Amino acid sequence: MISNITLFASRNIKVFFRDRAAVMYSMFAALIVIGLYILFLGNVLTEGYPELPNARTIIDSWAMAGLMAVIPVTSTLGALGIMIQDRLTGAARDFTVSPMKRHEIVGGYVLSTFAVSTVLCLLSLAFAEVYIASNGGDLLGAMQFAKVIGIMLLSVASASAVMLVVALFITSNTAYSSVSSIVGVMIGFITGVFIPIGTLPAAMVSVVKIVPASHSASLFRQVMMEKPMETMAGMSPDEILNFELDMGVRFEFGDQLVTPELSALILAAVCAAFFIVAVLKLSMKQR
Repeated sequence: MISNITLFASRNIKVFFRDRAAVMYSMFAALIVIGLYILFLGNVLTEGYPELPNARTIIDSWAMAGLMAVIPVTSTLGALGIMIQDRLTGAARDFTVSPMKRHEIVGGYVLSTFAVSTVLCLLSLAFAEVYIASNGGDLLGAMQFAKVIGIMLLSVASASAVMLVVALFITSNTAYSSVSSIVGVMIGFITGVFIPIGTLPAAMVSVVKIVPASHSASLFRQVMMEKPMETMAGMSPDEILNFELDMGVRFEFGDQLVTPELSALILAAVCAAFFIVAVLKLSMKQR
């Protein structure tokens, strides 16, 4: 028997994808990243590393990995627009007097947000692979693909939790549009897609290191750049590490290099913490 959560999530998914403007708006930041990179960022960044062997493929993989970190954030906020709109139109009050329980309503919003973001991330991954291959790069291997899917699901879950809390504080369409615009612009800088993290001021780099999406970008880059960076074997370990730190492939806290396991743990902890905050916020509203 299909649960109320699944049925309600299905309704939300249909409403979201029926609104083409909402779908495009949730992908707006990603489209900006793609457009800027194809038009000039790709050439500029490649020319910035003349000593780098196989520079174009490495930079392409770096940029597409950053794109994969942007999509979970913007798409989850876009999908949560359904919840915000239901609240503003009064539909949310109708749902609370229906046979559905409150936790089923919340679960439906969360499940639909996760599903929508996952679909858009998969489409973005397909685009990224086609783009890299069209420029002479290699497609991900089976093991790398499995790792990317795992990182993607963890990133979507983390972004869903954070954006759910953000959405609970939005009380108007104007506020929602403003928040969406700010997030869409800032996420490209925070994940180091528009400019390498190593070129940012030290204070900004410190902020970047504590943002979950940055760790998502780091994990994607470590996997998607693994094979292209094999051509850097002739460079010294220090040169390779400096490149990785400058490009946000890896992070350091002090003199300690952040491991992939720690980045994944940060994303999982953020997911759990923000879902708890969301539950507490919803409990306060219920009273």
